[in-house]
Amino acid sequence: MTNWSGRVVPDESDGQSPYRRWGEHVPFWMYSTFLLVVALTGGASRSDSFAQTAVRVGAIAFLAAIAMMRRPVEWRSLRWPIAYLAVLAAVMVVMLVPLPPSIWTDLPGRALIAKAAPLAGMPQPWRPLAISPPLALNALMALIPALAAMLGMLFLTPVERGRLLTPIVVLILVSAVLGLAQVSAGQGSGLRWYAITNRAAGVGFFANRNHQALFLALGLPALAIWATTSAVRFPSVQTRTWLAGGIAIFLCLTIPTTGSRAGLLLGAVGLVAAAALSAGRIRAALRKLSPRWRAISVGAGAAVVVLIFVVALTFRSATSVQRLFSLDVGSDTRTLALPTLKQLIVTYFPAGTGFGGFEPAFRAAEPFGLLRTTYLNEAHNDVVQLVIEGGLAGALLLVAFVSWWLYRSVVIWRMSTAVTHARLARAASVMVLMTMLASVADYPLRTPLIMVTMVVACVWMQLPRDKATA
Repeated sequence: MTNWSGRVVPDESDGQSPYRRWGEHVPFWMYSTFLLVVALTGGASRSDSFAQTAVRVGAIAFLAAIAMMRRPVEWRSLRWPIAYLAVLAAVMVVMLVPLPPSIWTDLPGRALIAKAAPLAGMPQPWRPLAISPPLALNALMALIPALAAMLGMLFLTPVERGRLLTPIVVLILVSAVLGLAQVSAGQGSGLRWYAITNRAAGVGFFANRNHQALFLALGLPALAIWATTSAVRFPSVQTRTWLAGGIAIFLCLTIPTTGSRAGLLLGAVGLVAAAALSAGRIRAALRKLSPRWRAISVGAGAAVVVLIFVVALTFRSATSVQRLFSLDVGSDTRTLALPTLKQLIVTYFPAGTGFGGFEPAFRAAEPFGLLRTTYLNEAHNDVVQLVIEGGLAGALLLVAFVSWWLYRSVVIWRMSTAVTHARLARAASVMVLMTMLASVADYPLRTPLIMVTMVVACVWMQLPRDKATA
């Protein structure tokens, strides 16, 4: 038989050694191991976290190791996602190139910094567009896990790319269990390995409760497909269906323990998406039942959903519910900071501050009324922060990504579910949407684990090919 690259390979009936057959799957297991390394070291977004070094070194080591497998690569289906990451990296590199003083001083928002050289009795030096070169370089290095995740996909077959759904689901489940254990062990628990974290919440693999809540919510549409997809061989469909149902219930109960208010909304979106993705299978199963048992099944299902919501909302450790009802929008720091964020866009547009430049730019413009013992290290709105840091280039990158997502989503949802990987791609489009929604009120994509999960979801969106898209 032939594999995805057109190369003739013997099947199991050809008397091929089982060790040789196992060797064909080494790249898949290498990628799965890479995902585990990212989970264990990629839950923080702070540039001063030692875990950032660990996850980047691990990503480089993974990419070097999988490239040594000398497997034929399949790149055509991933050419647009790869091109997007390449353009993003190129923009970051350009922002680090030193500019002559005559050009740099004319850039918007540089007047305050330009005063430093004359005050020190020095001529204006050549400076890069980025107002904080070290932070801009860190932002560029932060792309390493995403680039490794994307380029690593080149060495996997389309089938293997789809099978990555299993390790993703497993990591989400482990993060949920870890989060519950953290809540049970208390704020001093050694299960939290980031120095700066939400110690009263179940954060799982992450340092931030909002990122954990999003990760768990992403598991709901993923489970809807994992339960029945043919891309996964083990365990059986019947076993996976029961497991997926139990895990989904567990995720619904653990999301409130994260203490994330946005997580509750994302969990609701994930549940609706999971129901929509499973609707066809559910209808087919109900048709096989008698009218009496059909009514009993629907009633029992509705009762279980209501019970889950009641337990989740009244659970003693459901701190996100308590925070939601105690929310005062008018006094929330994110709301109070919005006028300053808008002013930063106007001040630095169209050049931007350079990636990584938000924090120093905000501190320079921060009004006295916002001064606290804590500080705003991110805008908590990645759409706004992308425009502040990237300027016009950042805005165009955002428009390009959203346009690609819309196009692929329309193609995917219009496809027949009979097309290979079509249902997985639909789940992936929802997962990308949920991540974009979370980014409006937070910065999840600045953590390597969410970033890599986003890359995997985007690759899944590229999997189904029909005559119209091939």
